[in-house]
Amino acid sequence: MTFPVLVDYALRVLVVLVFGIVSLRKKLVDLTGFMAGLVVGLSVIFLGGWNWFIVLLLFHLVAGVATKWKYEYKRRLGVAEEKGGARGWRNVLANGLLASITVSLEKIFGGQVWAYAYLASVSTAMGDTLATELGLLSPSKPRLITRPWIRVEPGTSGGVSLLGYLATILAGLIVGFSGYLLGVVPYENNQDVLTTVFIVTTSTLVGVTVDSILGATIQAQYRCTVCGKLTEKPIHCGRRAILVRGFKVIDNHVVNIIGIGSGVLSALILSLIA
Repeated sequence: MTFPVLVDYALRVLVVLVFGIVSLRKKLVDLTGFMAGLVVGLSVIFLGGWNWFIVLLLFHLVAGVATKWKYEYKRRLGVAEEKGGARGWRNVLANGLLASITVSLEKIFGGQVWAYAYLASVSTAMGDTLATELGLLSPSKPRLITRPWIRVEPGTSGGVSLLGYLATILAGLIVGFSGYLLGVVPYENNQDVLTTVFIVTTSTLVGVTVDSILGATIQAQYRCTVCGKLTEKPIHCGRRAILVRGFKVIDNHVVNIIGIGSGVLSALILSLIA
């Protein structure tokens, strides 16, 4: 291994560490989220390269800003992320595990289809986060995706809004354009930018919609015995809440993984027929 290669590897580790430490200091992640983020970040930057990592970093920064945006207002509504918005390891892996898997599969098999799948995994994770965090700021109450004539409280699993879907589309556009311009999908495969953006944005919409449907049907939903609110958390107001629908084993993290997986599958199908 030559000296320039060693320097490059060391720089990659340093960059991931620096961004991880900054995220920890800014309370975008907690300590467990920091450790999980190192695993995801290092796998992407070593197997995919700098361009793949920049796409992942873009998601991390955009998601962090969206979570912190009007945080106090969300907290007063009782729908803000816990711990000041710092994400734990479960959240980091739920959003980043498939990114690590798809970059690994592209490294092993090539063919570029896994590059589309990677972009879809990142954009679906970003779309879900933006739909949630920005959708909470919608002036009108969200509607239950399985029964759209019913309005629900902000933060209710399966609740969707126009603002949330616009945020989802924005995520697809951001990741689609950045992935193409950074060469995650190589220019020489004769795919133009509009094709890449279409595949990524459509896959993001599919993944976020599946996430919402699962949230409205099989995801565990509890009612707090203290304040009476519906919540995704089994513990609320310091006490164990009562399960009112869904399955205990299917929490928000499980739903996120399935939703992102749906986005990945959509990207694989679309990339093969586009």
